[in-house]
Amino acid sequence: MMLLLLLGFLGTQDKKTPDKPLQGAAAQCGTEIPWMTSMTDALARAKASKRPVAWWVPSLEGSPMDRKLVLEKYMLSGPWMMPGVVELLRDRFVPLRLVGDPAFHKAYGIQLLEFIEPGLVFLDGDGKLIHRVDRITMFSEEWFIHLLREVLKKAGQEAPESPSAMGAARQAIYEGRPDPSLFEGQEGPEARYFHGVALHLLGRDEEGRAQWRKIKEGRWSWKAAAELARDGPFVRGFEIYEKLPPEALEGLPASTTLPAKKAAIGRAVRYLLQTQRATGAWDDSNYNFGGDESLPNVYMAGTALAAMALRDWGKPEEVRGALEKAEAYMKDEARIAMKDREEIAWAYAYRLLYFAKTDDRKTLATLVRRMCELQKASGTWFHEYDNPFVTATALHALLEARKAGLEVPEATIKKGVAALKSTRSAGMFSYEFPGKGGEPEGAAGRAPFCEFALYLAGQSKKEAVASALAASFKYHPLLEKVRKYDDHADAHHNGGFFFWYDQYGRALAASGTGDGAALEKEKEIVLSIAEIDGGWVDSHELGRTYGTAMALLTLKLCDP
Repeated sequence: MMLLLLLGFLGTQDKKTPDKPLQGAAAQCGTEIPWMTSMTDALARAKASKRPVAWWVPSLEGSPMDRKLVLEKYMLSGPWMMPGVVELLRDRFVPLRLVGDPAFHKAYGIQLLEFIEPGLVFLDGDGKLIHRVDRITMFSEEWFIHLLREVLKKAGQEAPESPSAMGAARQAIYEGRPDPSLFEGQEGPEARYFHGVALHLLGRDEEGRAQWRKIKEGRWSWKAAAELARDGPFVRGFEIYEKLPPEALEGLPASTTLPAKKAAIGRAVRYLLQTQRATGAWDDSNYNFGGDESLPNVYMAGTALAAMALRDWGKPEEVRGALEKAEAYMKDEARIAMKDREEIAWAYAYRLLYFAKTDDRKTLATLVRRMCELQKASGTWFHEYDNPFVTATALHALLEARKAGLEVPEATIKKGVAALKSTRSAGMFSYEFPGKGGEPEGAAGRAPFCEFALYLAGQSKKEAVASALAASFKYHPLLEKVRKYDDHADAHHNGGFFFWYDQYGRALAASGTGDGAALEKEKEIVLSIAEIDGGWVDSHELGRTYGTAMALLTLKLCDP
């Protein structure tokens, strides 16, 4: 059985476009920083120059991170292209670029599962640890400059002043007022680049790309080339251009996570509005475990989630246009990869949940029919393989459509329920179908949603859902420990890409059974792990708009 699973996994990997280093002009990104590549040489230079070592750890040897090169490209074309960051690293540090070696792991506290790339380790000339920061999933020049200045202070050195004020047009972007008209008449490469940024933030991405294509030489042409190739962090939603809240710039940060305040909801809504494309879609995710041909369905599922989050939290006058564009995109079946058998279930399930709360009966009926057609003879639905959690998602979506008044074949529900129940043992559900239960360390995260789907179908009780919720909270630290890895990471098969699915499912189960204590606990978890700009993330591969949308949906269930 395991051999068959492995062969199937390798088969899906072959369908993926291989990751490649930055190409063409983009390959120059990060080269303005004089990186050293030897720890011994870097420490010697640090001692002689009395400068701290800034060790960029792009990955750790033996790391379970799957898309290491993607993260490396984000760093090279993101923070390592920010003028103020480049200047500080070049002039006040000894920059070191080196994959983490087991010889250094224990000495500097960067063991696997404890330190998640990308990260930075700062050392003095004697090799003594000054500070470390990891799990960097939000790129802001303001934040990186703050980090470097604070490290210099801790090292007993004078921290230089931040770079001088930027021009009015660029300043408007950072103040949340992207105005392309302010760039009219400015022909320089930097102005061209930020003109493109402003257009992207307004959903005019094709016009933004046109501005970037006009940049023919110099450092901004490198950055533009990376973004045009979709290798850069801005078009993927990881690089932000806005002023951060004051609390994000206090003390020495250890990651880009900061407990959220209520104001974070407004920033998260604005973030989703800024990352929507002119087509109406959110397409920043590069989750292609099932192969590149599955990406249209990944985009469709992500668009439905983002639209639901905006509908839940946005002011009607602010989100109306975005929702109209999203709905037009979601109604276009030509955008679905019909031959895909990897991610297609999500594209239908999440659209069902969106349209179940609209008056569009025609679209909802089409989605119900297609969701039913995707069910296998065994009663299961599939996500790269037949499994209980997609089956639970499909059942939930269909039962929500039925609640909205749509006709859903009872035989479809019964077969799905029977398949889901067959995978349950001692309150846990297997990872795949066929299967039976599983160790709670790896199965507790999905248990509440799976049990809740049975409860919705009249095949479980509140007590069973409550038991699943208790187990899920008990083993939650294992999920949090691997959050921000993009693959299965620990001995229990947990991975970062499970995180928000499990949180959303937990909140659905608690809300649907009226478990107020569980909802309050879940709310505390979500608010404690926001990014410093108001977003959320579980893996760079699924993306920040996905994480932000799922977090907002979870919070809405906790705090309706």
